[in-house]
Amino acid sequence: MRWMKLVGCCLTVMAFTACGSDEASDKQGRLALRDGQSLDVAQECGVDLPQCPQGLGCFAFKLDGVTQARCVDEASVCTELVTCTGGTTCATLLSYPGQVTCSGTCTGPDCDESVSSQP
Repeated sequence: MRWMKLVGCCLTVMAFTACGSDEASDKQGRLALRDGQSLDVAQECGVDLPQCPQGLGCFAFKLDGVTQARCVDEASVCTELVTCTGGTTCATLLSYPGQVTCSGTCTGPDCDESVSSQP
């Protein structure tokens, strides 16, 4: 019985937290390739595809509205390969495949609506 109250309290807190978000924080930066960079030569990867060569990791990118997974160097993906718009910061989320995304509040015209803000 006690655990049911605890779960109920947690769900209530999560609901209030979700309802309290403001519209400005619902915008997310876009990933873009840095000048002179391309994913054309990077090997495709994923669950049903061959593993990446040693030293590279499999990361998914959403560029121009299209998600693709490629073998890249995790250490340089955010510093040399992609950049984020609107003052946001590039981040890698470790999963398989890993995800490259933009973190922080996006300001300006180069922002996308957050998935969680859409009905």
